[in-house]
Amino acid sequence: MNENRFRILLVEDNPGDAFLVQTLLEEAGETFDIEHRTSLAGAMELLSAPSQEKWFDVVLLDLTLPDSSGVQTISRIRDADRRVPIVVLTGHKDEELAFDALQHGAEDYLTKEFPDGRMIRRSIRYAIERSRSEQALKESEERYRKLVELAPELIAVLSGETISYVNRQGLSILGFDDPDRVIGISIFDLLLPDSHEIAQEHIDRYARGYNGRADFVVLCRRTDGVSVELEVSAMAFTHEGAPAMLIVAEDVTEKRKIERQLVQTSKLATLGEMAASVAHEMNQPLNVIRMAADTCALQYEMDQVSPAFQCEKLELISGQTERMAEIIRHLRVYSRPDEDDFELFEPMQAVERAVNMVEHDCHLAGIAMDVVVSDIPCQVSGRLVQLEQVLVNMLTNSRDAIVESHEDFGNAGGLIRVTATVDTENELLRIAVNDNGGGIPQDAIDLIFHPFFTTKDVGKGTGLGLSVSYGIIEGMGGEIEARNEGDGACFEIILPAVNIGQTIEPVTPDDIDAASRQRYHSDPDKVARRRNIRIMVVDDEIDAMEIISAYLEGQGYAVSAANDGADALAIAGVIAPDILITDIRMPQMDGNQLIRQMRDRNPMLPVIVMTGHPGDAEMPHDTGDDAPVMVMAKPLDLKELHAIIDELVQALDLGG
Repeated sequence: MNENRFRILLVEDNPGDAFLVQTLLEEAGETFDIEHRTSLAGAMELLSAPSQEKWFDVVLLDLTLPDSSGVQTISRIRDADRRVPIVVLTGHKDEELAFDALQHGAEDYLTKEFPDGRMIRRSIRYAIERSRSEQALKESEERYRKLVELAPELIAVLSGETISYVNRQGLSILGFDDPDRVIGISIFDLLLPDSHEIAQEHIDRYARGYNGRADFVVLCRRTDGVSVELEVSAMAFTHEGAPAMLIVAEDVTEKRKIERQLVQTSKLATLGEMAASVAHEMNQPLNVIRMAADTCALQYEMDQVSPAFQCEKLELISGQTERMAEIIRHLRVYSRPDEDDFELFEPMQAVERAVNMVEHDCHLAGIAMDVVVSDIPCQVSGRLVQLEQVLVNMLTNSRDAIVESHEDFGNAGGLIRVTATVDTENELLRIAVNDNGGGIPQDAIDLIFHPFFTTKDVGKGTGLGLSVSYGIIEGMGGEIEARNEGDGACFEIILPAVNIGQTIEPVTPDDIDAASRQRYHSDPDKVARRRNIRIMVVDDEIDAMEIISAYLEGQGYAVSAANDGADALAIAGVIAPDILITDIRMPQMDGNQLIRQMRDRNPMLPVIVMTGHPGDAEMPHDTGDDAPVMVMAKPLDLKELHAIIDELVQALDLGG
């Protein structure tokens, strides 16, 4: 068939009208092929034929046929072929009928009072073009509908805060199986409270006419109660003629979980590499403690005990244990998983801590460290421990590079320089770590931040450190640059800075005024009151249990002691305690189980938890909310323990 010729199906039972239509089209110079049928049944048979040769560009349809009349004729033609456009031919000039015909799917309407063929030709061309445009629009809509419905992301439309549309994947992410349960509800019904503010901010922003793109993160709760983290990209949209917001969101819950695991793996790998340095840091105070204890014991052996000397050495021992406790606290904070939200902190603290962690190892390797930090205070947003982790990784990489490149020279002249500067004009913090370890191979610079890529020898690196560091700094809104400078490498962290030049007073926990505490200790009535207060001490470390018990008895309290949870329950069944002091990790029955069972007997029992394990540094689980639970990290400060007991006694009016 010639593609320039129209194929027309004329459905007309009047031979004269059919002849007239054909003649007028020929006179108008139109090229066409025409098939003529006198009944609807004949037309239907032709349209239903599977052969492509029977396809038509347009149907000219009379509405008064022997076997059909009225607009229902249009519907039956449509049932046979939904693609072909229809031009209605009628002998009645009836505007209401014309409108009805168009409503039932006709593209145009002509009366049989044809002045010439040009009107028929114009109507045919209009019907064909309109049909093709509508078909193209439908196909386009169908394509985009399928793209949206099959997209792996959540796609939704918000009209204000109301959900007007959500795709199939969105229903799956949110835990719904029926779109009717979602359409029409408020987005805030799905968001966790912490995400309400940021969602409202962007809803208001688009309602005011913002036309750009916005990226943000929200937390939602699925119908099964599970929380999901969504990375959202939003843009302006029009829905039913009104301003709306189109959002595309990716479920990054598992991605964030894996990222946290990688961060934790990198942390622990760094700690493992620094085990020798940590051991040295612990051995230093242990050595002092051992010598101080030996000299005290020697005085007793020689029967030359000096109270002043003994007091001095005991204070020295106490100070050294505090030094060890600080090392342990630092390792505990550094090694625990990062669960806290971002907050403002002083980045120079991270620089100082990171340098302290690697300085000894560098000293042992003969590597000098030069640290220059800005005297302009500022703050950055993120997690202090994570910035410290990034810096520790960079410093250990510099140390390893120097050791490897200087092997033949015994690391002589090895130098790591750390500089921290505040760019007040651009409101940026820049922290640079430079070394003279030979630099990064040129072909490795573009790969240096890729996961599992390392320039170290086999077995000497995980290839995670810099990749994790890059993700941490990017999450803080900054970037890391790697380059070669001089005879070594330079890694520079660039972070947005706030509160530049403002001195931030450190926040210290509230404490009991020393003078009022002394008055409490010396008040005869209150000291006598302690005899009415029974404290139970539970610790599987018998020496620790006995020392704490003896100390509290010396302060005038009645004390019960046990070295496991079962014994503690048995004793408490005979003499109920007013305060429970317990370790968490114990054999047979741990501290959490003991607290639960003791609280079953007395829901208001105050508890002080002692723990030496990093994972137990937070509040114990499932212990109830009715009475206080205080947490103390080992090694204990007995004076601090006594102060906490005093607070509980006064607050709860115990022993009165």
